[in-house]
Amino acid sequence: MSQSGDNKTSKGPIVRSMIAVILGSLILRAAAGAMGQNIQFYFNAIHEAALNPNLPLRAIVGAGNVYQISYTLGGIIIGSFFAAELIGSLVFGAWSDRYGRKLFIIFGPLFGAIAVMVTSITTWVWLLIFTRLLEGLSTASNAPATLGYIAEETSSSPKMRTRIVGFFEVATVGGMALGFSLGGWLWRTFGTSAIVLGIPMTSPAFAVNALIYLASLVILWLGIHEVRELRQTKAQVPKPLETLKHYWAIASSPRVANFAPAWIAINAVLGIWINLTARILTDKTSFPGQLLVGRFDSLQAGNVIAGYAICFVFGIIIWSVFFTHVKKITAMLIGVGGLFGSCAAIFALNHQASMSSPLIMPLSALLILAMMIMSGFTPSALAHLADITEAHAEDRGAIMGLYSVFLGLGQFIGSSLGGPFVDWLGADGMVLVTAIMGLVAGFLLLRLPQIEAHALSELKPD
Repeated sequence: MSQSGDNKTSKGPIVRSMIAVILGSLILRAAAGAMGQNIQFYFNAIHEAALNPNLPLRAIVGAGNVYQISYTLGGIIIGSFFAAELIGSLVFGAWSDRYGRKLFIIFGPLFGAIAVMVTSITTWVWLLIFTRLLEGLSTASNAPATLGYIAEETSSSPKMRTRIVGFFEVATVGGMALGFSLGGWLWRTFGTSAIVLGIPMTSPAFAVNALIYLASLVILWLGIHEVRELRQTKAQVPKPLETLKHYWAIASSPRVANFAPAWIAINAVLGIWINLTARILTDKTSFPGQLLVGRFDSLQAGNVIAGYAICFVFGIIIWSVFFTHVKKITAMLIGVGGLFGSCAAIFALNHQASMSSPLIMPLSALLILAMMIMSGFTPSALAHLADITEAHAEDRGAIMGLYSVFLGLGQFIGSSLGGPFVDWLGADGMVLVTAIMGLVAGFLLLRLPQIEAHALSELKPD
C-alpha cells in the first residue's frame, strides 16, 4: 500500500526528470556537434595558415605554431576523443550505479565547457589532443549514466523502453544535427582569430560554444530527480582495476560479445561520416575533380550535414513509433541495407559534373531515403542492449555504459581508418571504407539470431 503511494508521489518528479534528461541531452549534443564541426574547420584553418602567411591565425599564434594537417593526422587527433570515451565510460558507467546517476550526468557538460574554452586559445597539438580527451570524458560520464537512468525508469515496460530510448536517440542525433548547423554558423561568424577582451583567441567560436554547454548543465542540474533501484547502497565503490575486470566479465558474456562487433562496425561508419565530412566539404586544397570536396563554405556544409541528420532523426521517430513490433535483429539488418544505399548515392553524387546536374536532386532524395532506412539500426541496437540488462539489474549502468564503449571504439576505428582512405581517394575513400564496415556488420548480424538463441537457452534452468 505504501509502495503504491510512493509511486504516485514520485511520478511527477520522474516525469520532470525525463523531460530534463531529453532536453538537456539535446542541448549537450548540440554543443558537442558544434565542437565536432568546428574542430574540422579549425584543422583546415591551421593547414591553410601554414601555407599562407597572410592569414589572421598565423599573426595571432606565430609561424612556428601553424602546420599542415593531413586527414590522417586530423583523424588521430579526433580519435583521441573516442579513446577517452571508451576508457572513461567503463569506469563512469559502473560508478553511476553506486554514487548515483545525476552526478555523472552533469559532469558531461562541465567537461565539455572546459574543453572548448581551452581550444579557443591554442593550436598546439598536445593541447588539442588534451581537449579532445576532455570532450571524450564528457560523453563517457554523461551517456552511460543517462542510459542507465532511462533503463531504470522503464524496467517495467519493454514497449515504453523502446520508445524512450528512441526519443533519447532523437535528442542525441537531433541535437547533433542542430550542432552541425550551429557549428557552421559559429565558425562563419566567430571563427576568425581575434583579440577578445585583451585575450588572443585562435577562434572565438569555441568560447561561444561554452555557453551552450553551460545551458545544458543548468537544465540537467536543476531538472533531474535522482531515483535508484533497490541496491546495496553501503557497498564500497570498487577500485578502477576491479571495475575494468567487472566490465570485462560483462562484455565477454555470450549475448554481449556476439552483438558487440556488429555495432562497433556501424559506429565506425558514424566515426567516418561525423568526423571527416565537414572538412571534406570545405577543403579547397584537395581532389578538385570530386564534386563533394571543397564545394561549400562552413555554414553551407553545416546545413547540408544537419539536413541529412534531421532525416536520420525522422527515420528514428518512424522506427520507434510504428515499427516496434519488428524483431530487433531484423531491424538492424534492414538498417545495414540502408547503409549500402547511402554509399551508392554518395558515390554517384560525388561524380556528377556540377551541382546543377539533372541527377543531383534524385540522388539526394535517394540518399535521404537510404539514411531513413539506415536509422532503424540505432534504436533497435539500444533496445537490444537494454533487454540484456534484464538479467543483470544491479549492473544496468555498467551494461548501458557499453553504449559508449561501442560508440567510442567504433568511432575511434572509423576516424583512424577513414583519414588514410580520404587522403588516398578523397570522398570516394570515405564511401569505400563505409562499405567495408557495412559488409562486416551485415555478416555478423546474419549470424546473430542463432547465437542469441543458443545463449538464451543456456540461461534457462534445466
